[in-house]
Amino acid sequence: MDKNQSMTDPRTRSASDLVQARNQGLQGMRTPHRLEHVATVEEVFYVNDSASTFLDAALASLSTMERNTVWVIGCWSDDMSEGHVQDLMRERVRAVVLFGHEGDAPSLPGGIIYLADNVRMAVFLARELARAGEAVLFSPACPSGNGFANYEERGAEFKRTVKEL
Repeated sequence: MDKNQSMTDPRTRSASDLVQARNQGLQGMRTPHRLEHVATVEEVFYVNDSASTFLDAALASLSTMERNTVWVIGCWSDDMSEGHVQDLMRERVRAVVLFGHEGDAPSLPGGIIYLADNVRMAVFLARELARAGEAVLFSPACPSGNGFANYEERGAEFKRTVKEL
């Protein structure tokens, strides 16, 4: 690195630095469907983050979780196999529930991906997987689809289902 190049130059920042910078920018911006605490059921903390419609937003949310997490996602991207993503998942994620996926489950080094047909089934499956003291993070990492017009509608379905637990 050139001695004159600033340490804050975005070209020199690591992935974890970028996630940390994004988290700092998001502080105080808690809105519906963005890291929204929905309920605590049997000591499991349920978080609606349906507004995370892209992987980078979902990873930023995941990085804020301070407990083991069952991550409910709506798509599996090839980018999920990148080193920094795998590191974050090893650190924070105990299980992954993938909803609306057709075909075989993608592989997860060191873990299992559970498949659910829809958001409702994903919530019930996550409830079975989560242990007391853990969190269920609904952060789909994809645009709406699977029968939902937008992330608000998708998040509302998550919240309705959690309230039925």
